[in-house]
Amino acid sequence: MRAASELATKVAQLGGIKPHEIVRFESTLEPCDILAWLRRAPSGSRRYFRDRSSKLEIAGVGTAARAQFGTHDRWVQLETSTGERRAPAWFIALPFDPSRESDAAWAPFHAESCALPSIELRRDGEQHVLAVNVTATTCRATLEHDLAQLMMPVESCVVEPALVRESDGDGEAIWTRTVRAGLERIRSGALRKIVLARTRSYTASGQLDPVSVLMRLASREIRGFRFLMEAGEGKSFLGVTPERLISRSGRIARSEAVAGTRPRGVDGVADRLLGESLLASAKDRREHELVVERVREALTSCSTTLRIDAEPRLLRLAYVQHLATRVQAEIRTGVTDIDLVRLLHPTPAVAGAPVAAAIEALRALEPFDRGLYAGPVGVVSRDGAEIAVAIRSARIDGDRLTAYAGAGIVDGSDPADEWRETGHKLLAFERLAT
Repeated sequence: MRAASELATKVAQLGGIKPHEIVRFESTLEPCDILAWLRRAPSGSRRYFRDRSSKLEIAGVGTAARAQFGTHDRWVQLETSTGERRAPAWFIALPFDPSRESDAAWAPFHAESCALPSIELRRDGEQHVLAVNVTATTCRATLEHDLAQLMMPVESCVVEPALVRESDGDGEAIWTRTVRAGLERIRSGALRKIVLARTRSYTASGQLDPVSVLMRLASREIRGFRFLMEAGEGKSFLGVTPERLISRSGRIARSEAVAGTRPRGVDGVADRLLGESLLASAKDRREHELVVERVREALTSCSTTLRIDAEPRLLRLAYVQHLATRVQAEIRTGVTDIDLVRLLHPTPAVAGAPVAAAIEALRALEPFDRGLYAGPVGVVSRDGAEIAVAIRSARIDGDRLTAYAGAGIVDGSDPADEWRETGHKLLAFERLAT
């Protein structure tokens, strides 16, 4: 890859850099398979994000800088000799509930809340750009080595370890008790809705490569935001999620409400009937409207104009379909990406309503720490942001994969029905084991 060689030369010739300064070099290149490129990159600090429309796709290797989300914009991008001014993309992955005591399994991810990669491969539409971000702490020898490794030919065939589902044990019984406890809080008037999650675990015959796992997920779920964050060797979090939290281009922000679920039908007729039943369901429309109300309230407080779809539409994915309502706002000057995230996260689609009361209930009722599951994940830059909600996701620990799925509980919910709904949402991972 000539572009990588050119960038390595520029890095070798670069002078000193002050703290909190970024020097960025770019080179255009021929179209390529970005996930295949990422798979051959050194493991341990790979990152990836693709938006739902497939207009933006970014892969990152290595770490040029870390920052707390909201302080990353203090870093200054220097003008280089070739004049590139494309804003570097920072990858973010934030916990669902940072105030909850964290499980040890999530500890490696704490330092990854906002990271700038050393090497970035980006596709905007049809244009592919390879870039390096260099800071005062960059080990240039390592950067040049990684660039050289990324010039190696792509392996045409990769043998994937077999994946075996572990028994749910008494998982359904625990789920039933938890849902009933949530329904008691709803009937008491403390909550209008609570979103409960569960896990399912799989064991592989060897260490799992997260990029390969994501490629397999993406081959079956064409629609959706795709993401991957590594937090050291053998530690990763990935998924293909249907839900946008916030998208910003300049001062225009877009969000959406996604809530209410049906499985996909076995044929066109069954699929249409299931979609119609979802649109006509009073329970699902009530659950969905709680999310619309929250998004409207959050964006009204920081925008000059606001547009919301009059009626929800169907968002059809590979295994399930949802009710979705789009929202667009022109945000006021001075409103930042972290302001938008703080206003919107968590939505009732992943927590419940009222949100604060639902979070307190989840700390008492859910028997595990969600970690990054259902938290904000995406990329941010000076020019814009694309942040999704990390559902339909899994954590990989070496040869073990733990998948997460949730369901919205409202008055009238049945534990058995909600167990089946979460099973449909887990089908993407279930198919990896078949």
